[in-house]
Amino acid sequence: MIKVLSFGDRIQPGDCTLHSRFSQAANFSQSRRLVSVVGPGVGGGPINIVMGGLDFSGLSRLEIGADSFTLDGAVFTNSPLFDSRLPTSGTRLDMRRCRDLLLRKAHPKSLAFLLDASRRAESASSFERNLTRHFQAAAQELRSGNLEAGARAARGAGFGLTPSGDDLLSGYLWGLHVRQQVCGGNFSADIERVYGAACGGNPLSTAFLDCAREGHFFQHLRDLLASEKPEQLETRLDGLLAVGETSGADTCVGLILALEKEASLWS
Repeated sequence: MIKVLSFGDRIQPGDCTLHSRFSQAANFSQSRRLVSVVGPGVGGGPINIVMGGLDFSGLSRLEIGADSFTLDGAVFTNSPLFDSRLPTSGTRLDMRRCRDLLLRKAHPKSLAFLLDASRRAESASSFERNLTRHFQAAAQELRSGNLEAGARAARGAGFGLTPSGDDLLSGYLWGLHVRQQVCGGNFSADIERVYGAACGGNPLSTAFLDCAREGHFFQHLRDLLASEKPEQLETRLDGLLAVGETSGADTCVGLILALEKEASLWS
C-alpha cells in the first residue's frame, strides 16, 4: 500500500515539473524551489515527501495544494509534517568522536582529507591532484575567515550530482546554525556571506543551500546532531554517510569545519 510517511515543512503549494528521477527519488522543480518525492531509505527533510510502497519509475506529475498533494492523479494528505528545525534544547555533539568516526568510515573519494591530510588518496591523475589542492586552499580560506573566497573556490567543484564543494558548503552553513543555537552568538552575517558566494547554477545544490541558509535540516543530519549516546552517534553517522557516494561525508566535513573553533564541542 502506498503511504505518506512524512511531508516536508518547507514545501509550498503550486504546480511542479519533473526535474530528475532515480530508483528511490523523483525531483520536481517549482520555480527556483525543489520538491523531492523519496523512499523511506532517503529519509525526511524540509523539501522531501517520503512515500512507502511507491514505484518511482514512472512518476511525472506533482501538484501541491494547501492540505493535500496530487501525484500522477492520486491524492494524498500533506501529513505527517516533518520538523526540520533542530531541537530547541538537548542538542549535543561530541565533535572529536564524530570526526574520528568520519575519518575511519568516509568514502576514499570524499573530502575527509581536509580534516586529516593522511586521508588524502594518492592519484595518478593530475586533475585529481589539482582538485585536492584546490579544496585544501578553499578550506584554508574558510578557516582563515575569508568566507566569500572559500565559498567561491568550493562552489561547483568536484564530482557528483551535487558536486562535493556544494555539499561541503551546505554542511558549513548548517554548522553555522548549530554554532548559533548551541554555542550562542549571532552568525547570520557569516551565513549570508557564505550563501551569497556559494550559489551557482545547479538547482539541486541550490535547493540544499537554501535549506541550509534558513536552518532547515534533513533527517539524517538532524538525527546526528541530536545524538545523546555514543552508540547513537555512530549509527546516525552511518545513516548520513549512506547519502550519495560522498554527499553525506562531504556535508559532515563542512559541518566540522564550521565547528572547529568551538572548544566546548571538542572536550
